Amino acid sequence: MRQLKIFILFLFSASLVLADGGSIYSRFGLGDLHSPFSARRFAMGELGIALSDKNYLSFINPAGLNELQFTRFETGFLYTGDNAQNSALSVFHTNLHFNGLMTGFPIDHDYGISFAIGLVPFSDVAYEVLQTQSNPLVDDHTVRFSGEGGISKFVMGASYRLPLDFALGVTYDYYFGRIGNNSSVTFVSGSTMRNASYHRETSYHGIGLSAGLISSNLSKILGISDLKDFKIGLVFSPEVTLSADSVDNSTSSIGTIAISSGSSKTKLPYKLGVGASFNLINKYTFVLDYLYQPFSQFTNNGFQSSNLQDYYKMSLGFEFRDSENRSDSFWDHITLRTGISYEQSQYKINGYGINQFSIYGGVAFPISYDNTIDLGLQYGKRGTTDNNLISENIFKFNVTLSLGEIWFLRTDR
Repeated sequence: MRQLKIFILFLFSASLVLADGGSIYSRFGLGDLHSPFSARRFAMGELGIALSDKNYLSFINPAGLNELQFTRFETGFLYTGDNAQNSALSVFHTNLHFNGLMTGFPIDHDYGISFAIGLVPFSDVAYEVLQTQSNPLVDDHTVRFSGEGGISKFVMGASYRLPLDFALGVTYDYYFGRIGNNSSVTFVSGSTMRNASYHRETSYHGIGLSAGLISSNLSKILGISDLKDFKIGLVFSPEVTLSADSVDNSTSSIGTIAISSGSSKTKLPYKLGVGASFNLINKYTFVLDYLYQPFSQFTNNGFQSSNLQDYYKMSLGFEFRDSENRSDSFWDHITLRTGISYEQSQYKINGYGINQFSIYGGVAFPISYDNTIDLGLQYGKRGTTDNNLISENIFKFNVTLSLGEIWFLRTDR
């Protein structure tokens, strides 16, 4: 506990030198949570819980697979730029992530039975902090804290259309990954003091489930002729228990000592989301979403963290696509998207919550019939320089390649 308090003091003191890596806040919990895989949802505020995608894959609500038309393959990457600054210094660092791979196919259109499988990132840890210290009791030295790694998910999901056209979806989620945390002290050249370092590597694995529901078209109940495909979606993931196996390596003047800390349990709290979507005159799609996860209940080896709080995110998204246009022009089939979001992140430092506001934009370029390259952009503002905290300007660029083919075609006899 004493070492953690010293770390936090170093991490958020005004005299820090911020080095390349990623978000400093990713030090806590399991790191920064990744946005949904699809660049479509990313550009519309990152959620889209009530969307049923005919030509895209997403596991944020597995019930959305029920309208899948073709066998689809999707892959992409995510670029992140983070301009972090405190009251005195500023640094810009970047990361490029493989954003996963997914494939899905419809089994029975009449019953909305579809199946999908994929490997997607769940969280990311990437930070580095340097502090140069002068002390009359010891020689000048540099203290360095860093971390790297993250958690991924192997996901299998399926959907089924219930009576009254309600859609149900479930996923099996296997979490796995590795997170390394490092600290070191390096003395100036010629010092009689010896350098020392400490490295902890923790491997995580565990099984989780998610379930989602999307309503039937409720637009007829509202009696608005131009309102189409109005749906409400709900998604829930129960608490996940991850097994965490740690190995500690300490290096000093007497050599390197490796100690296995054995297995412990990390509990990831439940997640609940609700959303709505509707279409106007077959061209304009709107989504409104809310996602909640009580990270104040996150525990590691039975201990809660004072640096974590309940997470929630609200987002509003818009998409323009003229689905009834039969023109042969390339430009007439481009899809435009935008969105905004506000979130109370899972981080709470020195008693102050870290919040984020983001704006989004995106476009989909057709490659061929129902095959697209989707681009999404995000600018986010997180944190503050008040109270010796860190402010971040976040830039993200999401690219997804979405390809569809007809693999299974039932022939009427």
